[in-house]
Amino acid sequence: MLEIDIYGAGLCFPEFEKQFEAIEAALGFKLFAWQKTYIANGNFRRYGATTAQILRELMQVDAFPLDYSIKPTTQREAWYRGFLREIKQQLDDAGVPTREVFFTGEQKRAYMNNPENLKRERERNPEAAPTQYWKW
Repeated sequence: MLEIDIYGAGLCFPEFEKQFEAIEAALGFKLFAWQKTYIANGNFRRYGATTAQILRELMQVDAFPLDYSIKPTTQREAWYRGFLREIKQQLDDAGVPTREVFFTGEQKRAYMNNPENLKRERERNPEAAPTQYWKW
């Protein structure tokens, strides 16, 4: 049976854990792991939001392809793209359908030069040519 510790026992330094125990005793309820992380660090990372966001984007298989062919402008953006690429590869390897993603200009050109893909993009938006969405 899968056990998940939603309260984050041992998540923080021992001095924080003692404070949290006192706080929980005073309030009469336990704090969740993300709450403890926020109190201790000022943010609540590692609760799965990025993974969920990536999966949401990748599961929209009928949406326009994601275009990541242009170099990222920030370190966070580069990290996000790398994480998305890794998850996409795992899903693709497992046979789970995912949204088309362009990581290079060559991938984008190959996609757009395929007549079936061009037809599909025209069907999605008959009033706009796909090249309006993806600059070469």
